[in-house]
Amino acid sequence: MSTRMYTSRSLLRIGPSAVQPFRPRPTTFSARPRPATFSVSPRAAATLTPASVVTSAPELRSEEIEAGLGSVGKALIQQAEAQRQGLEEKPGDADRRNFRLHWSVDFWTNFKSDVPGQRSHGSLNQASEFVQGLISGANKAGVFASPTAAAYWAYHLTRTGFLAVQGLSGLLATQQAARAEGNAEAADKTKIGQMFSSGSPLAPFVEPLTMYYQDFKNIEAGVYKLPWDMTTLRNKQYDPFYVLRTVSTFASEASSTLRRRFRGSPDKVWLQSSMYPDYYLNTFHYQTDGWFSEKSASIYEASTETLFLGRQDAMQRQSLVPLHRFMQARSLGRNTKGDNIKMLEVACGTGRFATFVKDNYPHMDYTALDLSPYYLYEARSNIKEWHRLRHPKLSMGGVDGSGAHFLQAAAEKIPQPDASHDVVLSIYLFHELPPAVRREAAKEMVRVLKPGGMLIITDSIQLGDRLPLDAGIGKFSDFNEPYYKTFIAEDLGKMFMDCGLECDEKLLASSSKVLSFRKPM
Repeated sequence: MSTRMYTSRSLLRIGPSAVQPFRPRPTTFSARPRPATFSVSPRAAATLTPASVVTSAPELRSEEIEAGLGSVGKALIQQAEAQRQGLEEKPGDADRRNFRLHWSVDFWTNFKSDVPGQRSHGSLNQASEFVQGLISGANKAGVFASPTAAAYWAYHLTRTGFLAVQGLSGLLATQQAARAEGNAEAADKTKIGQMFSSGSPLAPFVEPLTMYYQDFKNIEAGVYKLPWDMTTLRNKQYDPFYVLRTVSTFASEASSTLRRRFRGSPDKVWLQSSMYPDYYLNTFHYQTDGWFSEKSASIYEASTETLFLGRQDAMQRQSLVPLHRFMQARSLGRNTKGDNIKMLEVACGTGRFATFVKDNYPHMDYTALDLSPYYLYEARSNIKEWHRLRHPKLSMGGVDGSGAHFLQAAAEKIPQPDASHDVVLSIYLFHELPPAVRREAAKEMVRVLKPGGMLIITDSIQLGDRLPLDAGIGKFSDFNEPYYKTFIAEDLGKMFMDCGLECDEKLLASSSKVLSFRKPM
């Protein structure tokens, strides 16, 4: 494939050319060094199969194999080549064939989060160089071009700085607890110097800054609004007492989570029940209580946003890009508030993303589905808070007058009628499902989607999406993600096409990808 490479250096020089639509080219595979000849005896040729050709001579050109096999013929060669491509093709390669590609795909595919002078390990000169480059890049990117841009960047940079400090507080709490337990290994791994021993301490900030650039481009283009919690000063995140409580709770949870991670032994879920599938009774991420407590639900967003240094919201908001196109087409280009549109979010979690959807389309009939009653209650609280602060006098029906409904169910058994929703959305679900359950969930989502409707899947990047990360992407499975390695190799496009959908568009957003599909009329 032919893609432009972006790094943090090129980000500082970014301009309009970086956001031009990318036109996909046919997928190709780079050739490896090959021997000059290939020969095989007639007796051996009679025992060859396409699979044996793929596994025993993967480095050969088809014409070389054909010459060596003689009368075995082209059919075997063609079958072998098909199997060879099937073995080597990554989900990111398949996406290029199946989806229209948003400019972000070309932008992120070869992006590297390197930092100028990172070998100096956080020296004063390095920091000065990076800050000067950042200011120059900010001017070129239009960060200070308008009051709206300045407000957006001031808010998000402040938030990222705060989350970085919060993350450090979690590491310090883990160190103290590990020392008290006599766990020298955990105490050593959470030393601040150890965490950055392989690179610059500034490198983790490159991804959030780049993601904010992409996020604001969409806001600037009118694809979606500024984050409502940023512009609403009565929001709880501006309450210092709420912030202090969150920091304290996070430090405690981070300490417990990291110590379990270093032990490599997750706690068992406290609740045993035949009402839940076995795969769900797991403490994913080593988090306390898995999905089965009010505490888990209340601290989840703070934990994940700290992990991503504030870019998780921006990554999730990329789901609004295909939704915007769908809504514009439905309203013939006019601004719409979501009237007469029914949307189902499968595995809604805490409902935070639901508030962004509702803020852009307040009249939308929104159903939030999740298997955890604790997370559904947190979702109700978050949507209720959004409604109270943004539209206190507007009754939209549904629960609490917010226009939202809440449904406890599994993704593979959605208790909704066929063809009952215009839009079906799922964020960060599929990497936590076993392969067989993924297919059942996909069938259910397609079943409840109306003809002409849109399905939006947002999840972790996969193999082939960001080439510099391919070698290490599977390590996330070590964080008690038992189905992650199968997910990163799963061709989601094919899975949903097999269910009857048509591939629409693909976006990349740092550590996430967004795939949209259409259901034929």
